[in-house]
Parts: sequence; structure tokens; C-alpha cells
Amino acid sequence: MPKVKLTALAVEKIQVPEKGQVDYFDASMPAFGVRVSYAGSRTFFVMTRLLGKQIRLSLGKAQCGRIENGLSLKDARAKAGEWVELAQQGIDPRKLRNDEKKRNETTFQNTFSVVADRFMRQYVKPRLAVKTQKGYDGVLFGQDLDGWKNIPVATISRADVRERLEYIVERGCPTLANNTLAYLRKFFNWCVDQELIEHSPVDRLKAPAPKVVGDRVLSEDEIKVVWQAFENEGLVFGDLFKLLLLTGQRRSEVIEMTIDECRGLNTLEPIWEIPAHRTKNKRPQIVYLSHMAAEIVRNRPIFGEKGFLFTTNGATPVSGISKAKKRIDEDIESICKKKEIPVIPHWRIHDLRRSMVTIMNEQLSIPPHVVEACVNHISSGAKTGVAGVYNKALYLKERRKAFDAWGTFVQELLNEKQSVLV
Repeated sequence: MPKVKLTALAVEKIQVPEKGQVDYFDASMPAFGVRVSYAGSRTFFVMTRLLGKQIRLSLGKAQCGRIENGLSLKDARAKAGEWVELAQQGIDPRKLRNDEKKRNETTFQNTFSVVADRFMRQYVKPRLAVKTQKGYDGVLFGQDLDGWKNIPVATISRADVRERLEYIVERGCPTLANNTLAYLRKFFNWCVDQELIEHSPVDRLKAPAPKVVGDRVLSEDEIKVVWQAFENEGLVFGDLFKLLLLTGQRRSEVIEMTIDECRGLNTLEPIWEIPAHRTKNKRPQIVYLSHMAAEIVRNRPIFGEKGFLFTTNGATPVSGISKAKKRIDEDIESICKKKEIPVIPHWRIHDLRRSMVTIMNEQLSIPPHVVEACVNHISSGAKTGVAGVYNKALYLKERRKAFDAWGTFVQELLNEKQSVLV
């Protein structure tokens, strides 16, 4: 076996054998060399011992001629030294190389779209509500992250995430940017748990825009006007918005309300029982229906086997509440102009719930823990921490009085409106 002083030029100029292959050992590093085949290929190698057995380790193609992406002589020597050291420790460098190759293959197979689809199937759909599922789907597969579709999820950096969030803010959607960060935080944390990535690129990343916390509470005069608009809307959505105000329950809970959930509609204590699977905190809720609320429920036409109160086809709950809200807003503007009063500032559907809670607390003197129970909250001191473990009180009698007081309050407001009109 020939021994030569290997230089970059020498590696490239070594004569090609007529047949087979020849190993040339480096004069300055005897265990290291280059193998030259009759086809002209040049491959660096190193001889060493692994667990007492002599082995030959192929380091990679030499960088010369048309092999531009091969190893330089300097890098080959360094790699030879590293591999010999590993072998002396009883570690097979070839196994490490194969494991790394598999990891790289897995990395490039696990693109963002592939992993996002798996995340939806394995985590989101089995655990989260349909509305939340749609939120994840809209973010992970929406236009804002479309450029990540074919990128390995492990290569997405903190800078990549920040750039996308800033783009969403700049196009006028700050709330969506904050929501996108929240969804991505859960997604990347799941990727860490699944050992698809080592660290989440959104770890400790701050929200890109100030959080808009709703604080709109309708005044008494505004309640009169919006109720008139609900009356004008009539039919499905008119009654739907009335119940949102009278019960203070969440939008989805009222939209999916069924006649089978209602009890004692013709008694003095009509109630609406929302099952746990339909509430946000997965706790069943009992809503005492005021006289006005019970009357709306009694007068709703019921058709279809599922008994939805708010439906147009009998098979599914009604859709299009955003369009109805837009019509109501237009009607409110018309009412205000006709009455020559200032147009009501922008309000959200959730403000109906907030208005009930605020007025119950501030004007009707209902204890906060009872108000919380009325809207199925568990954030008050009486129900959190250690207290929540022991305090299982439902405050049913107190809730009934609270809902009756709220119904009476709204009814008296409307009676004032009617007396003014007369």
C-alpha cells in the first residue's frame, strides 16, 4: 500500500489505476488516506480499532475536479481525528452518521403542513370544541402561514414567526396576530412533546399587539334602542339576540339551545339546563328563565327531530349571526337618527353578556359569587384554588332571584320606552 505526502493537489493528481482501486496512506497521518478507483473517484478513509477489532471508516468523497461538494483535505483530516476518538470510546461513528441521516430525512419529511395535519388529528379534534377547531384550522392552514407549507417544521425559527406576526399586524389585523401566536404556541409545544423539535420558536415570544379587552357596557338608553332593533329584526335572530341579553349566556350556548334542555316552561320556575359538553368550562349550567325569556322560548316554533330553537332547516343550529348583527347595527343607526339621538357606538355581541353581569353587580346589588354562577364563571374567590375544591354550592335559589331581578329590570326599561312613546 503506497504512502504519500497528501496535499490538496496531490489528492487530485494521484494516478488512476487501470483496474480496481488503490489506497494511498498519508505520510504525516499514517492511519488516514485516500482510496482511488479506476473510475477516477477519490474517497477519504481512516483505519482504527473499535472494541478491539480493526475497521476501515469511509469519510466521504474528496473535493476535487467535478466533486465540488466533497470533503476538503483539511476537513477530512479533522473528521478522521474525531472518528478515531469516538472509536476509542467504543462508539461506532458509522452508526452516528446513519442516525443523523435518518433524522435529517425525518426532518425534511415533517413539513409544517404534514405536522399541522397530524396535530389537528391527534390533539385538536379529539379534545377541543368545534369553534376552537375552526380557529386552529384557519390559522395553521390559512394564507398567512401558507409560505411555511413545505418547510420542515424543525427549521422554522423565532425570526420566521416574528416576521409572520408583524405582517399580520401591518395588514390591519392585530387581534388575529395575537390569536395566531396563541395557536402557534400550543402547536409548537405539542411538537416538542412529540420530539419533533427540541425547542419551541415561540417560547417567551411576546404578543405582537396590545390585547383588546372588551369593556363595553350598554347603558339603559342603549338597551332600549338595541331591543327595539331586535324587535324589528324579528323571527329567528330577533329572538336569539333577546335571549342573549336576557340570559347572559355565551353565543354558542344560546344558538345551539334545544327544547329538550328546557324544563317547566309553563310553571313559575322555568329553567334551561345546558349540558356540560356544550359549555366552555365543561360544567353543566342551570339558567333560570325570567318571565320574558320563558315567553320567547314558549313561542319559538320547533321543527326537526333535534328540537333546535334557532334553526332554519331543523337539522342544524342557525348560521349567519354576523350578518344579522350587521343588519341590526344598520337598524340601530336608523332608529337613532329618527329619534334624533347620538348613534350608539360600536358594540359586540359579547357586550350583552357583559352588560347583564355589570348591571347585576352595580345596580341590582347581587353578590358577585351569585353573578358568577349565573354566567357559569369559576373565577371568583369563592370558587378558585383550595376554596373551589370544597365549595360545591350551586346557589340555585340566589340564581333564580338574580335572573328574575334582571328580567324585571329589562322589562321596566321597555315599559319606560313604551310610556314615552305614548
